[in-house]
Amino acid sequence: MRLLQRYLLKLFIPTFVVAMLFFILLLQLGDLFANVVAYLQNGAQFKDIVKVMWLYIPKCIAYSVPLAILFAGSYTMGNLYARNELTSIFSAGISLGRFTLPLLILGFFFSVGMIFFEDNVVIKYFYEKTQLSKKLLQEEESLDTQDLVILSELGKIVYTADYFNAENKTLANAYIVVRDEGGNLSLIIKSSHMVWNEDRWTTDSAEVYRFDEKNSVSCLNHIPDNIILSEPPSNFQKNLSSVDEMRISEAKEFIAALKKNGLPYYEALSKYNRRFSFPFTIFIVLFFSISLGGKFKKNILLMSILFSLGIATLFYVTEMVTMLCAKWEYISPLAGAWTPIFIFSILSIILLKKSRT
Repeated sequence: MRLLQRYLLKLFIPTFVVAMLFFILLLQLGDLFANVVAYLQNGAQFKDIVKVMWLYIPKCIAYSVPLAILFAGSYTMGNLYARNELTSIFSAGISLGRFTLPLLILGFFFSVGMIFFEDNVVIKYFYEKTQLSKKLLQEEESLDTQDLVILSELGKIVYTADYFNAENKTLANAYIVVRDEGGNLSLIIKSSHMVWNEDRWTTDSAEVYRFDEKNSVSCLNHIPDNIILSEPPSNFQKNLSSVDEMRISEAKEFIAALKKNGLPYYEALSKYNRRFSFPFTIFIVLFFSISLGGKFKKNILLMSILFSLGIATLFYVTEMVTMLCAKWEYISPLAGAWTPIFIFSILSIILLKKSRT
């Protein structure tokens, strides 16, 4: 039995390596052809373009592994069926599940390992690749924001402004609502121009309305000394950060900051959950390849490629729909990330039970 399982791995692993290199090449060429004209127009040096491609390799590996495993599994099983080797194995009383158990174990370890590979290698190199690409493409994004609302100190202070200038660290037409410990309205601060001064927001001209316990209103022309508006300018600027470029610990803190400031966080939380769900596609596609690989009697190479691309397309379309639903808050971020895994897990198990054994 062990001899047969080693034989299966001997067939599977070389095919997997070649397939992964092929898919990495496709991804690299796609990224290069999409940007090469802009690189040349902006005078990018050849070594910088090569460096971008080098930094993109870990991300390509992360994308390619599920496809490569799906192709390698279906191609290997298809060849075994076509040469009637599996018929001999089944005739010896060895079930399909027992025979392919090493592949499933390998797929599980690949899935778990991919989480750590993504967090410790892919994120670092992909961030550097993104920054270098933006530099070569001369893409500059403004950090200024309009019509902003920021919650501070657990909702006790609410900042609103028509415009935030990131370079000068100023707020235009700012309204600030301050609540007391009981959540009652305490102050309303109105200013046409506020400036960040070392550790707080200041203004030369302000209209301040103070509310007492009886809801009586008194007017001031300055911000009281005991009110410190210390929300940092970084929380007002446009958010250019992406969870895809953060490690798990950093992404967790980033999402917590979004929640604290009352900003939309469903999309970020969906991507955070996807960091844990996506690697398990490796394990699922093995079920598909094992159960359907034997359906191909002729043109095994071509059919394996088409089968791999077809399953991948269905999965990514399903994932795109669920992630969009999570972003628009139709479903929870957890459901957005894990629903495709759940659906395709059920399909793969059903197909495996109906497969020849």
